[in-house]
Amino acid sequence: MKPTFHHRLLNGPFEDPCLYIRLLWEKRALMFDLGDLRKLNTGELLKITDIFVTHTHIDHFIGFDTVLRALLRSEKPLSVFGPSNIIECVEGKLKGYSWNLIKEYPLRLEVFGINNDTIEHASFYAEDCFAKKQRESKQFSGIALEDISFKVKAVCLKHDIDCMGFSMEEDFHINIDKARLIDMGLPVGPWLSDLKKAIRQASPEDREFIVNGKSYSLGELKNLTIINKGQKVSYIVDASPSEENIKKIIELVKGSDTLYSEAYFLDSDKQRAVERNHLTSKLAGYIAKKAGVKNLTVMHFSPKYIHTPDAPVQEAINEWRA
Repeated sequence: MKPTFHHRLLNGPFEDPCLYIRLLWEKRALMFDLGDLRKLNTGELLKITDIFVTHTHIDHFIGFDTVLRALLRSEKPLSVFGPSNIIECVEGKLKGYSWNLIKEYPLRLEVFGINNDTIEHASFYAEDCFAKKQRESKQFSGIALEDISFKVKAVCLKHDIDCMGFSMEEDFHINIDKARLIDMGLPVGPWLSDLKKAIRQASPEDREFIVNGKSYSLGELKNLTIINKGQKVSYIVDASPSEENIKKIIELVKGSDTLYSEAYFLDSDKQRAVERNHLTSKLAGYIAKKAGVKNLTVMHFSPKYIHTPDAPVQEAINEWRA
């Protein structure tokens, strides 16, 4: 099964946690956290359309300026989702610069602050020199973003301050059966993306497609597709090791194909984890086991383990597989 999106961490386990998810059939990417983004080239930055910030500590948010600078001339709107203070923090970032020369620029920022009950929404447009426009708030149902092919769910956690956990889940996965494609004498091309989109949108069976000058209905072309369960990727960093947080995280990441989880302290330092509001590597493994996660990647380690970098990994894996 060919994946619909690729995901990768930008940095090593002792560096800023940042997850980049590239949507393969679109010129589009999603970012989870905005730490050090220097490993992204300009082309990769320009694909970013949606950003999900767990919290605004410097190692999770300092890269906002990098994205902003890269996308100032972008025609696509940029959405930023985060905890309840994210609108205030984005506004503060924008107020740190003078914007008298950008009124012809197209960039539009839509920022969404999430709490347990509501999503607050504010807009910042280059044409208005990024002056804040408060929008109507909406009820929060657990879904931060719902797209045609996937949704991003969010949960409110605690890291002393408010912090978010996120999961990205594809509703279902569509592959093309190349043998059937050849049998019908049809070429590979952009029209296949339109076909997949039509299926996801539940378009009428008689919707017409013109391929190589010949007309086909959606009903005829559906036979080219193989539909499977979609991918699910989850991202958890900087969460206090409380029972409430752990319960929420397990529910959010349940059934993930890949869970990216912090493992900041070893279990032998669990008291320090409580004091610093971080998960241990053993807890990361426990969460993955309880949630039925297929693949676990631990990251965001305390510098105290710089000389024993395999220890958090091994402890998490041992607990996960126990």
